[in-house]
Amino acid sequence: MLLINQAVRLQVDNVLVQYHIFDVNEPLMVTFPPSCQVMSQEQVDAKKQAWSFQFFTKKKMNVISFNHIGSTKNYFDSTLFAVFVKGLACDLIRFPKRIGYGSSLGGYATAFHADNLRLDKALLLMPVSTYWQPSAPWDPKLIEHFKSQQRDMSHIDASECKTPLTIIYDPLYVPDTKHKQRFVNCVASYRIPGVGHRIARALLDIGSLKETILEFRSGEIDSERFYKQARSRRSLSYFFRSLDEKHVGKISTKRLAIIYLHKFYRYKQQSIELDKIKNRLQESVCKRLDYVCCLAHGKGVLALRNAAAGSALVFC
Repeated sequence: MLLINQAVRLQVDNVLVQYHIFDVNEPLMVTFPPSCQVMSQEQVDAKKQAWSFQFFTKKKMNVISFNHIGSTKNYFDSTLFAVFVKGLACDLIRFPKRIGYGSSLGGYATAFHADNLRLDKALLLMPVSTYWQPSAPWDPKLIEHFKSQQRDMSHIDASECKTPLTIIYDPLYVPDTKHKQRFVNCVASYRIPGVGHRIARALLDIGSLKETILEFRSGEIDSERFYKQARSRRSLSYFFRSLDEKHVGKISTKRLAIIYLHKFYRYKQQSIELDKIKNRLQESVCKRLDYVCCLAHGKGVLALRNAAAGSALVFC
């Protein structure tokens, strides 16, 4: 039985479960994190907060957050956790809406457990559909996972999820596009081309992440607002970084020209910044040597000053 009006932490096998229920008449968010948010047992014991837990609790929104412990190879697939999820589902029926939210590995885990949790819908950012590499040979991320797997995981596949899914992904990034295509019940999708497997980071950097999550919680994502904000992705440092290497289908000459134009422009910007740094260092060296010259007299010192200034320019 879920406790009301208090923050609760418990550990189920290798998963941290953290929840806070403010009002059972309001929607409940159920969240799973990306692999980079894995916790060590020491962090769990030190009361580190589960991924996304604070975001929702600060807004007084009902939330249950699951966080993997110990390894990025933790796929939320332990038998004990599966039993816990099925039991938890009975407590979740009382909420008017049960909404899933996950990113990358978290998208996989959300979809994998969505049906057992009886979720009404789920928002997935660049979700992985399976970690069984033979089922997704086009995803290089899975190679290392496959090498370390000590059991057959072919049956642990999130793509068959029956819960309605909304997916945000980069259509130009081959692995994420093919994962998205495997989900049989993707009812809506939003695209952010050119950012690769960085959807959550890109949404955060362009100031769209919070609005997107809250809109989805209350209903549907405002597509006009979403795509208007998505235009600013062109200002991100990692935009266009690898579009000429990882793309879907044949890349056009026009698109390739635009990519290299932006790469050149960013390189030029970086070169300008390096020139500024070089000039400041040179000015700093000259000022210090001028001070030395004021303390001493003679051509020997002046010659030393000139030589040092010249070598400083070469060094920079």
